[in-house]
Amino acid sequence: MTTYSRKHPTYREVLEYARQLPRRDQRRLREELAKLSGVKLVPPSRDPKVIHSARLLAKDIQKKVQRATKKQSLDDVMRQLRGRSWS
Repeated sequence: MTTYSRKHPTYREVLEYARQLPRRDQRRLREELAKLSGVKLVPPSRDPKVIHSARLLAKDIQKKVQRATKKQSLDDVMRQLRGRSWS
């Protein structure tokens, strides 16, 4: 009878190993993974002006969603808010 033995760690195990790394090594790992995927991960700006602007935009979007009629679904509202640039 053949017994299955896993030679490679599972995704969850790798993720847990990565979480145990120091922050500096986690950042280096993210940078290396970004090179492979072509996606650049950038932490959000902590500039108070940017945060204030983001909060104003969030309030504006909340108002638009609240004004939507009950007949519209969230998907319909988001489609309207995105416009042509996102569709």
